[in-house]
Amino acid sequence: MWLSKSGLAIIVGTVFLTNCADTVKDGPDQKPAVESAPSAQLLGGGIVTPLHEGQAGSPHVRVDWDNDGANLSISYGRPFLKGRTVGESVEPIADRVWRMGADEATTLTTDRDLMLGDAQVPAGEYTLWAISTGGTINLIVNQETGQWGTSYNQSRDLGRTAMTVGALDPPAEQLTFHIQNSELRFEWGSTVASVPILVH
Repeated sequence: MWLSKSGLAIIVGTVFLTNCADTVKDGPDQKPAVESAPSAQLLGGGIVTPLHEGQAGSPHVRVDWDNDGANLSISYGRPFLKGRTVGESVEPIADRVWRMGADEATTLTTDRDLMLGDAQVPAGEYTLWAISTGGTINLIVNQETGQWGTSYNQSRDLGRTAMTVGALDPPAEQLTFHIQNSELRFEWGSTVASVPILVH
């Protein structure tokens, strides 16, 4: 096929401009056209957001779950066992209220009304505590928030409910909350304790 000089110039110019556009788009100072989203970090079946380091080195996190249409989150400090034994040198210790974490009180937030075992929990923000008595662990939902984990005020309790307690093998070196299959549970040392969640 015969092309005039002007036609050949148009073709060459078009190819040159196309290549220049590609070079600019993919150049070192330009972002790629499509960026892959970072994968979410999971903990206990939920999406974890690091908050800060605790006073004794326990990392603090917020974990968010979607459970049967309810958006739930728990913010807590995650202590390590470091060779200690739950029930002896580490809480939960018999007949003593435990903050269910390290440092600040552990906080539960829900945007839907719930039943946690036998405890009715309206949408809102609460602190979670536990007490071990006679081999039974009771989960405590308290209406006071923002306090240090040693400042438990029983008069602000919303409700208490017995947890199902089992043995964990191998033991959990670090405290971890899980919300899965409409159940809230914690794993800590050789102890695992759970309570069902019903969303209203």
